[in-house]
Amino acid sequence: MWIVLCSATDTSALWAYQGLRQLGIAPLELVTAEALSTATHWEHSLNGGAHVTIRLADGRTICSSNIRGVLNRLSGPAPELLQRAVEADREYVQAEMYAFYLSWVHSLPGVVINRPTPLGLSGPWHHPSEWVYRASRAGLPTPPYRLSGRDSLDEAFGTLAPKGATTLTLITLCGRVYGGFVPDSTARGCASLAESAGTDVLGISLFLNSDARWTFAGAMPLPDLTVGGEPLLRALSSKLIEGARS
Repeated sequence: MWIVLCSATDTSALWAYQGLRQLGIAPLELVTAEALSTATHWEHSLNGGAHVTIRLADGRTICSSNIRGVLNRLSGPAPELLQRAVEADREYVQAEMYAFYLSWVHSLPGVVINRPTPLGLSGPWHHPSEWVYRASRAGLPTPPYRLSGRDSLDEAFGTLAPKGATTLTLITLCGRVYGGFVPDSTARGCASLAESAGTDVLGISLFLNSDARWTFAGAMPLPDLTVGGEPLLRALSSKLIEGARS
């Protein structure tokens, strides 16, 4: 089987799930964070090779020995799961559950599009300053980045595009760019940035600067997949199928 892992509110992932089914990926299971939070049985063994068995409340059983590929869009355990802990222990429980999810999702066999990292369950969530540095190293034009203790969270983690600028969001998958047409040098820079981040799917925001050059404005491992349209869906399908064959 193939699996799409996501939150029940991740409309982008739900769109991809329906699209992958229409493209013939079968059997394809949608497993949400909310469904995982009510699982009746968990088994995650690391002795003699990693193994995962999850029995969901709806009767489905997810066994790693049957998994051929995964599109991973999890950002964390469902909040409902954490609410079961007493308030004083929730921060500790959140850290432990995050570590547990990181381990079992990372251990899944076959191709896992966006395997977990210590910086994010579906790929790394770098600080904007780190993304700017990596984008510059990848060959993308970058704006000056400044941060002070007086800046709000929106200012610290928001887009780097100036107000009123023309913007574009692209999605990279395995060295190719989807969602728009940009010069080859920009496409290569986006692909290089994704490679340096070690993530299969990366959303990259750009804006046109005063010299009419596409300039880096931000990046995230959980982009809106609909931006890539059917070409991205077909590329995801091909990667999942090829990964199952290898």
